[in-house]
Amino acid sequence: MIGQLWRRRGLREREETAENVPPMVFRKYRAVKQWGKMDTRIFKEIYNSRNKRKMPAFEVPEAVKALGVPIFEPNEVFTFSNRKNLVEQAREEADFEVRFLEQLHPLQKNYPAYIFEGAEPMSDGISQAALLTRSVVRNGLPETILHNSAAKLEIDEEMVRDSILHGERYNPTLEKLPERFDPVMFWIRHHRLHGTPVIKRNNIILNNLLRHVILGGLRTQALEHSFQVNRDSPLSVYLSGGQYFSKTPLVLRAQPHLTVQSLNSTVTMPWAGPIDVQSASAEPLPDIYPISPVIDFETDTIYNDDLLLTRSEQQTHVHSVLWSREQDQKYPWTSEQNMANAILTTYAAAVAEATRNGATEMKKPILVRGVQLVNGRLDLVAMQLNTLKPTENGDNAEKNIVWIEKGLRLYKPKPYYDQMEVVEKLDMNVFHKFVALMLGFGAPHAH
Repeated sequence: MIGQLWRRRGLREREETAENVPPMVFRKYRAVKQWGKMDTRIFKEIYNSRNKRKMPAFEVPEAVKALGVPIFEPNEVFTFSNRKNLVEQAREEADFEVRFLEQLHPLQKNYPAYIFEGAEPMSDGISQAALLTRSVVRNGLPETILHNSAAKLEIDEEMVRDSILHGERYNPTLEKLPERFDPVMFWIRHHRLHGTPVIKRNNIILNNLLRHVILGGLRTQALEHSFQVNRDSPLSVYLSGGQYFSKTPLVLRAQPHLTVQSLNSTVTMPWAGPIDVQSASAEPLPDIYPISPVIDFETDTIYNDDLLLTRSEQQTHVHSVLWSREQDQKYPWTSEQNMANAILTTYAAAVAEATRNGATEMKKPILVRGVQLVNGRLDLVAMQLNTLKPTENGDNAEKNIVWIEKGLRLYKPKPYYDQMEVVEKLDMNVFHKFVALMLGFGAPHAH
């Protein structure tokens, strides 16, 4: 039965293709259909007759003729010994030919530079970042900043929980999420889910926390002027000279989600006085030998050697930068590497603030804050920039000071493929440290 169906189908196809077949071949074809037998010779005759049909010759369109360009036969070009000259002559005779000139990138430079974009982790973590930024590290915020009365805002725990749930649960975004990777059963392919990406969740949380700090500071008059906030603005600074960047400069790039600035210059007042800076400058920088400090930087010739900072032409001062990052499922960064990334990004913002008016030397120290949210943990950084000089060999001159709070657990997040219903293990002490960092103005030490 199946063989008969296949024979009928083959005969039907041959009957449809036999419209332009010569009469003799068609009669044989009908005979095959009548007796239901397959004849290879007849099929070959049908195939050959179709191949003998002549296609219409190609005609040059009138629009091409109107251009007045020379037209050659396909094989005519290869019959000449000077094929290259013939093609070039045809191009020169074309009056309306569109020519695409080779254009360089507007930021193309003649010499390469080290590029930091926060994409690669620092191999030696905080020590490597301190060496690159010529900074002395202080673990923990100063006690005078933590116990500042102006930083005690009336923000209850429920408001913080609602701020977190706004990003983790209430946001209606539906985007394709990354493919889930199980480190134990790595051979299983999970279904792709749609929801709010991790970066967007964290950015919403940072937005809400900053909003509570600003509104609470205005209510208690801890802030004289409201902050000016820009979202997702690019940041780029250019550094050269010193032990590591004399031959190849360093370009620090970032795109923090929140760049906070103020009209009041008190937001950049340093925390450490001259005596503290002098004692910190006497401390040696970390030694990470045999690891090279620039081993994790990429090298590129496309970069911006000018300052790139939002509101750079306005009379504002950078208060802080806030951003978030998503941990890789296969190769997550350590807490040291996260903090190193936070130090370098905050250092870039501090250099941008110090050089926003084209200055090459610092008249007075400035302080810029940085907040990084990764997997429910906050990395708090306060970078006091005392000098713009990079690290030198055997140099005991003035150094920068950086206060850090590493990996503070604000809340316990759910995996990106799960839905959070209730905020678990919320630590209000971490939130109070965040508030103290954002509202800690002025030098806390008398000296």
